[in-house]
Amino acid sequence: MAAFKPRQRSFAPRAKGVAKRTTRRRAPPSAALIDLVLECADLRGDLGGGRLLLRLSPDSLADPNLRARAGAEAPRMGDVAVIWDEIDDVIFRVLDGGPPPLALVTTPYDEDEDHFALTPKALEYIAGSQSTRRG
Repeated sequence: MAAFKPRQRSFAPRAKGVAKRTTRRRAPPSAALIDLVLECADLRGDLGGGRLLLRLSPDSLADPNLRARAGAEAPRMGDVAVIWDEIDDVIFRVLDGGPPPLALVTTPYDEDEDHFALTPKALEYIAGSQSTRRG
């Protein structure tokens, strides 16, 4: 029976002067922005259990008075949603749905990839089969 032998790992020390990679984290929405969403939310979704999802509509986001009230955080107004608990009259959760990191964004269609196209005969067949089903 062979005995278990752990692998030997060598950890090389980091070179001096090499900067650590830091990821920039987005600051959470300010209390003023959350208050603005609570006060002016015109999109309300019932989540059940006495909870509502409150957001600003595109019309509200385009309102110059509302943008002036938001100040520097005006570009983030559409990213913030608040889940309000009507039973306890408190904020249950604040959702900050900012844009995804650029690494996750992909192009919708790549020219090099294969794609599927219907021939005119296939389109005729589909049109003919749909007309026989309807009538």
